[in-house]
Amino acid sequence: MHSVEVIRLANAIDPALHGGKATALATMIHHGLPVPDGLVLPADLPDDRLTSAVSTVLDWATSIDTRYGIVARSSAPAEDGREASFAGLHTSRFTPTHPEALLAAVREVRASAMTPALAAYAARRHVRPTPHLAVLVQPAVRPHTAGVLAAARDTDGLRSWALDAVRGLALPVVDGSQRGERHHSTRDNPTPAEQDVILLPGTVDELRQPPGEWIALPAAHGQPPQHTKIQTSAAGLLHLYTPAPISDAHLLTTSTRNRLLRLAGRAAAVLNLDRIDVEWAVTADDTIHILQARPLTSPVPDPAPDALPGDGSVWHGIPAAPGRGTGPAHHHHPEAIALTDETPARAVLICDNIGPEALPALLATPAAIAATSGGPLSHAAIVAREIGIPCVTALPRELLKVKPGTQLTVDGTAGTVRRAVTAEERPHRQPPALTGAAVVTPTRPAAIPSDERAATLLLHTPTRPAAIPSDERAATLLLHLPDDELPLLRNDTEAASHPTPVGVFQPSEEPPLPPLPTGYQEHHLPGLGRIAWPTDAGPLPDRLVALEGRQAIHERPIRPAKPT
Repeated sequence: MHSVEVIRLANAIDPALHGGKATALATMIHHGLPVPDGLVLPADLPDDRLTSAVSTVLDWATSIDTRYGIVARSSAPAEDGREASFAGLHTSRFTPTHPEALLAAVREVRASAMTPALAAYAARRHVRPTPHLAVLVQPAVRPHTAGVLAAARDTDGLRSWALDAVRGLALPVVDGSQRGERHHSTRDNPTPAEQDVILLPGTVDELRQPPGEWIALPAAHGQPPQHTKIQTSAAGLLHLYTPAPISDAHLLTTSTRNRLLRLAGRAAAVLNLDRIDVEWAVTADDTIHILQARPLTSPVPDPAPDALPGDGSVWHGIPAAPGRGTGPAHHHHPEAIALTDETPARAVLICDNIGPEALPALLATPAAIAATSGGPLSHAAIVAREIGIPCVTALPRELLKVKPGTQLTVDGTAGTVRRAVTAEERPHRQPPALTGAAVVTPTRPAAIPSDERAATLLLHTPTRPAAIPSDERAATLLLHLPDDELPLLRNDTEAASHPTPVGVFQPSEEPPLPPLPTGYQEHHLPGLGRIAWPTDAGPLPDRLVALEGRQAIHERPIRPAKPT
């Protein structure tokens, strides 16, 4: 290497210069994990040195196998963090090894360092983005199968995991456009993939072929070769028709899946992660490549029972982000019965997939997301879990016929979407069951209903109410925002006169709560926030419920992190 401005991936040790993605991959390289070689263009590289840096990359590319081109990927300082993934908010580009094409790809990746959607996401996650990012350049891998694995581990290894696999590159999984073959630690057999497009990096000659030409697919180890036709090619990638399966065999064999799980466990251990999100690929020689590994910022919901056909009032899909939200239907899909330009407040967003183009709508805080394709390991599903928006994917396309404005309830834990029954339709509707719940309300009611709620969460003020009512509430939670003063908690005199517990809820996982008074303990709620809870008040509520009148409009389960 003759340029000090471009370094080998294995030497990427500074997150501020080389980004979170590159430094994590470098750590895994040093521990013997199968990460493709690469170069890193640091974040402080001046624009007037890009041409020289690209020349260095092309010189390096002549010494390795780049027949399928190379890929330029973002590696921002805040990207792939423990509290904020920035999933899908930066750019990656496949490109042939041509100077002009590579330079354009690098510039496009660098330009994604700061966008309106990224700034809005960073503000929601209380992370300060940087105006520059590093660019990671690697040879393009041409896999027969690729995908994403999300797993949680303890001292005995992986305790739970979910895995989506597709033919070709993993892009259809991460952008939510296709539903991969789904493996889960609680299921004996995988759910088949629904994939109509295969994406592969192509050789220069293949990328010149017109649509309709035949091309050989990478074959899984031990499988006969298979050919398919080109749909189109663009940006260094072939878009191919999915041929009929060779047999009833799964895309991912049990043996390969187990090897992948072992590698994920090793990666989590060397990166010191309790939960990990891994993008991987398997090539025709049965080699597993780890393309990315980062903290899994929020747990993936468990799979719902086998989906049932919709009956016009309830539809079943795959849980992607837990919780429950109710609002008017808003279509974000070209095949919908009607398209609406402006998203109504607290709407249920109905879309084909929650890909990058849907992220601005997602950051506008809809009540929930209902997608007819994709799965829980897509980038936007990760973002939905991080910011607490219920989401269900792989729903029946009949949902697209729902008229805009129809009130829908999305249950991202159960994987269902149903029509919400209005007060006019059912005048004597029973209020939602609130046993064990902490209820979220925008204002403090004059009297707290006797509905067996476990707590009342006040969102209208970060300060303490003038007085805690003497009613039948089980507890009151006061809102705390980072950088604000901690709301005053009860003193001993009030504890004696009003034994109802008073706690504090912070709707973000970082930073930790300020020092608490004696008698209170901090609880970390992954994917939700932090709660200060009285030590004498018993266990935490099992869920948070937001009410609008007597209707539940949002619900999130409470799962405290295990003490470390």
